[in-house]
Amino acid sequence: MIYFLRGVNSYTAIKKINEFKEAFKKKNESFLIEELDGETDEISEAQFFSMLGQESLFAEKRLVIFKNIFSKNEAFAELFTKNAGTLKKSRDIFVFWENAPKNEISAVFEKYSEKVQEVGLLKFPALDKWLEKRSKEMGLGLNKDERALMIEEAGEGAEWALEGELEKLVLEKPQQGTSQDLASATARARGIFQQKNIRVLPKYPAKADAQSPFVFVEKMFGPRALLAVKELSLSGQDIQRFIYVLLWKLKQKRMYSAYFEGIKAESQMRRDPKNSEEILERFISSIKT
Repeated sequence: MIYFLRGVNSYTAIKKINEFKEAFKKKNESFLIEELDGETDEISEAQFFSMLGQESLFAEKRLVIFKNIFSKNEAFAELFTKNAGTLKKSRDIFVFWENAPKNEISAVFEKYSEKVQEVGLLKFPALDKWLEKRSKEMGLGLNKDERALMIEEAGEGAEWALEGELEKLVLEKPQQGTSQDLASATARARGIFQQKNIRVLPKYPAKADAQSPFVFVEKMFGPRALLAVKELSLSGQDIQRFIYVLLWKLKQKRMYSAYFEGIKAESQMRRDPKNSEEILERFISSIKT
């Protein structure tokens, strides 16, 4: 059986994959979950082919998850196309997520998949509905204006960023007190005042793409990682704010040990803001090693 997720919305895709995992665990007493990520794992053609066809001696059924592997190696698409009919009839469940736009391999998935689901970026008002629901789940009753402001600052398709902001608001939330106390404490903690130019998230000029925290963080996972930190410093931006985006990216990539090291680095940056650049460099270097 094949399920195909297509789209750039990593938040929705990963959430859906986690739902597959939970449902699979509940329905199968003897199970095996295997997962390969084309962006973080070194995958050979032999390994990919093996995962498509192997049977487990210890589990009745497998859940096999592939994330963004076809952009890794063109041969993978050919192997999948040749075996798609067999996979469709298999007792195992194969979940593929590709963040690339519709292409030739999409036609194969549409022919053989049990279900094809688009996971595109959420736009307003869908993003507003998501933020309203998620904030309530986290115990934060954000009103319409507050949600609109957060979305305006974060941009479309920014569930990771918005959830990170909600997490910080939860941490700032008093253990006891009225909603008015919460609003007051949150305003003081985040420097939000009653004025037109309120900012919930750092905002950068639309034309200055190089100053976007997301652009810098992508560089931090590449060979230009430390150079990106220098560019960030020279751009005059607040380095401490950028580490939050880096932490969201680490959570997205399931790099738990690095994520918790990042939490420590963020704490150090708050205590010693003058040395934020050095702290961030050490943290980036630890990820690369």
